[in-house]
Amino acid sequence: MKGWARGAAAAGLVVVAVLLTGQAPAGSARDEVLPVLGTELGALPAGPMKALADQACLHCHSSDMIRQQRLTEKQWTAEVTKMAGWGAAVPDDQKDALVAYLFAHFGPDNDGFHPVVAKPIAP
Repeated sequence: MKGWARGAAAAGLVVVAVLLTGQAPAGSARDEVLPVLGTELGALPAGPMKALADQACLHCHSSDMIRQQRLTEKQWTAEVTKMAGWGAAVPDDQKDALVAYLFAHFGPDNDGFHPVVAKPIAP
């Protein structure tokens, strides 16, 4: 086995160990300041459409994917329409309210997003 293949195989085993046990193997390099793998990301903000946004969006996306957006109302309308076409469960009579919720919280003036940085998994 070539050197790069051995390294890739070893890294794969570390990933499998972490996934199975939830912990990195003894002796693994870890940064104790960063949150552990699996840290829950921020929630969507409270509002009348939060429950629908949680149900329709968070099956496929992390809340960070949504929270980092800075889309105009027209762009949110196109995004909701596109995602509904791809299977997001957004009732037609609630699309406008969902767009209003997303635009109000994640429009062009959105400057409140701060990503969560997780600990790397290293052999």
